[in-house]
Amino acid sequence: MSETCNLYFIHCLTPLHIGAGEGAGIIDMPIIREKLTGWPFVPGSSVKGVQRDYFRHHSFGQADQEWLETLFGSDLQQSKEAADTVAGAIALSDARMLAFPVASSVGTFAYVSCPLAIKRLLRDMGAANLSLLPELDWANIVSVLEKEDRALVGFKDAVILHHNPRQAAQVTVELDEFQCKAEVDAALGLWVDQLAAYLFVDEFSKQMFRERFVLLPDEAFQYMVRNCCEIIPRIRLQEETKTTVRGALWSEEYIPAEAVLYGLTWCDHTGTSQQARASRQFVERLSQAEQVVQMGANASVGKGRVRFRVVGGGE
Repeated sequence: MSETCNLYFIHCLTPLHIGAGEGAGIIDMPIIREKLTGWPFVPGSSVKGVQRDYFRHHSFGQADQEWLETLFGSDLQQSKEAADTVAGAIALSDARMLAFPVASSVGTFAYVSCPLAIKRLLRDMGAANLSLLPELDWANIVSVLEKEDRALVGFKDAVILHHNPRQAAQVTVELDEFQCKAEVDAALGLWVDQLAAYLFVDEFSKQMFRERFVLLPDEAFQYMVRNCCEIIPRIRLQEETKTTVRGALWSEEYIPAEAVLYGLTWCDHTGTSQQARASRQFVERLSQAEQVVQMGANASVGKGRVRFRVVGGGE
């Protein structure tokens, strides 16, 4: 990959719906999921379209318009001939699930992840030559999570921990309908602390992420992302009577608010200095401050508001 490769994060502020069309099951409008894992994801084309739209509305003057075209390519609708079109310099990968919010009977909710999600993140970072996070104690992670009903947290004062007053040594997390015995991993705590620094700007959000992060076995995480997404019923009303239109009742699936996804962005065309410079400027603009943008469907009912951040070796 190019030396301009960087990591980006998406943090859902409201539920997010990237649709997969009409569903064949009980959910009428399901979200798009990876075929291999069944985990929700955000296609790179959706991320790139949102970024193009954002900079189109935040660019001024001819220089910015030329920068926009170099970065994202020519607008086919405005081009007079197909020969006039130019491919964009920037590439954005699909955004994969990293931390999934799950209801907790203690502390309201937790950010849940698993070894497979973290290993995929580290593998993608390795392919991009990014070394941003401290080492994890994989031997301890494997030894703990291979036991039945076990979970790992980074800090002993995590707000999701339930302390049994009758057994001082017994500490558990209660997520959705499941209960797991929790153990503290100091290396995981350092890793989560650094990740929180990349994800969030304000200290409140950083602390909330640190205190609520929990690592579960892959199979438990698989269950959560498949069965704990938000399902919202929708109806359409008749304008005159304000009653439901006959048959106009459907359900929509959403990635819940607080979910965290990640992806890679890089310069796909390094043939010209102009393209490389445009890609560097894109990363610089997004590294200086986070974006709050709308992504996916149902913007008019408050869905799809996300935070978008880019980090790299210079962070």
